[in-house]
Amino acid sequence: MSKLLRPEYSSKILGVVFLSLSVYIFFFTHHTNAAIGAFFIGIFTLLIIHIPTVEKDTAVAGLKSGVLSIHYLLDDLDVSDKGAFVYPHKNLTESRVYISADEFQNLPDLYDEMSIVSGGRGRTGVSLSPPGKPLLDEAKEKMEYDLEGQGIEAGRESMGYLSQGMGLAKSFSLRKEKGVIKVRITLDDYDDYCEEMRGEAEKLCTRTGCPICSAYLTAASESLSKNLKVKKFEKEGKHIKYTLEEI
Repeated sequence: MSKLLRPEYSSKILGVVFLSLSVYIFFFTHHTNAAIGAFFIGIFTLLIIHIPTVEKDTAVAGLKSGVLSIHYLLDDLDVSDKGAFVYPHKNLTESRVYISADEFQNLPDLYDEMSIVSGGRGRTGVSLSPPGKPLLDEAKEKMEYDLEGQGIEAGRESMGYLSQGMGLAKSFSLRKEKGVIKVRITLDDYDDYCEEMRGEAEKLCTRTGCPICSAYLTAASESLSKNLKVKKFEKEGKHIKYTLEEI
């Protein structure tokens, strides 16, 4: 029964109901206009949702996949600094999240093929693809222009699709305030997922972020063409708040 409640099935059932109703009204009453209206509603409802949706549990499992392994790997490497979201520039063709091995001093030169970043005195940090990159890539495909360097409104547009289009959050905000960038993500369906992830991986939120937060933070970095390091993280109820500083 739960399968029938999924949008791609329930919309078709509703469409059949309206089409049947239109036939009844047309042949057994004198309300021709009502019959035509019901007919078009039925056709529209049949066609509006034709792409299969994913069960929430399946979506959550997909969002967990891999990110915990990255967290445990960073623990083994003793990389505990806060993450810096680096937009594509210089030697990078795609965004990265950089976590310094020691206290952050400056951003080293990063390359696409580089994961372990080494300097003259050994390891300096780790450079990874943001966990939320696939989610952000899908949002960017829906935009009519490139996200990179288009400013705060472009960042809000991509975050809007992540929120309303993909259902990752109930609402969000992106703003500049006193020399920092602030991102707020208000969760709804995925709040339990957030709490579970934070319980299993305490440092995940400040290092790379889970796929949901990572997608929003990467969008902020790309749209502003700024390298943004996590300065502060807090969660109040269903509100996730990030304060980011430019580096």
